[in-house]
Amino acid sequence: MRTYLLLKERAAAFRADPEVQEALAASRVAQINEPTLGAGESYEDLLADRGSFEDFDTESYFGGKGFGFVRLNQLALEHLLGAR
Repeated sequence: MRTYLLLKERAAAFRADPEVQEALAASRVAQINEPTLGAGESYEDLLADRGSFEDFDTESYFGGKGFGFVRLNQLALEHLLGAR
């Protein structure tokens, strides 16, 4: 129970940290809840669209620089270790 309570405190501090909130927004974490398929689009349609996988243009998404999860992981680790 003690470990749970410590981690609960760390999680609350992590979420309250303004730098973490900015990193979450920059990484677009909230978009995880948005459906991938468009209205009327099926899973088969998605698989048939080469632009979704084989020909995906990484430069068109975040300028090819990724999602910023490395920064989020670093912030999480610093909170868990009590460095923040």
